[in-house]
Amino acid sequence: MSAVVLARLRELFLAPAAEQAPATQVAERAVPATFAVLTGPGEAPVAGAACGLAAAAARRAPCAVLCVWTGAADAGAPRSDVAIGAARRLGARLAARGLLVGVRGRLVTVALPAAGSEARAAAERAMAAAGDLPVVLVVAGPRPPALDPLLAAVDRLVVVPPADAAEGLEDLAVAAAARLGRSTAVVRLPTTSSSPARVLASSGVALTPSLRAATTTMLRGDRG
Repeated sequence: MSAVVLARLRELFLAPAAEQAPATQVAERAVPATFAVLTGPGEAPVAGAACGLAAAAARRAPCAVLCVWTGAADAGAPRSDVAIGAARRLGARLAARGLLVGVRGRLVTVALPAAGSEARAAAERAMAAAGDLPVVLVVAGPRPPALDPLLAAVDRLVVVPPADAAEGLEDLAVAAAARLGRSTAVVRLPTTSSSPARVLASSGVALTPSLRAATTTMLRGDRG
């Protein structure tokens, strides 16, 4: 075999990583199974849904579980809508464990109690029932100390800063997350995302290109 042919084969099958498409690079790396999203109440619905859908797609899982803590004492069951069979079945198992569950699209959402110890116990039950499916714990507000051991145990902490965050706030949040978790990343939600794009993600259906690109950093584990 000539040197020219060998060179062509190397170019075809052994292309440098820098020349590969970002999606290909992500797919070739191990994708974490459990995430914790630290964000504010305004970003929580779309941030959690986007991260859950991205994780499910990357891990080729039929659905994902969102455990959402807002600190609200009167949090009721999350909204349910049209959902795939795997999500409906998992939702039924979680509800049988005494959890407040809503199922939409490919997402199973669990509303966690306001009290930190109860929230941790509920999230642990949900994670145990999820098995190998990706789980995203969404903390939408100042977290209670009782949640810290759970945050420290997940595969990756994801900081989602608000679009109008004060200068330096993101760095402080990332530094705090790094002290607590084993791996950190930042997801910056596109400020130009249309309302339909957010509704599509929150419904557990799919991600638009802008939200898909934003969550790539979560899968890679970097700050974009």
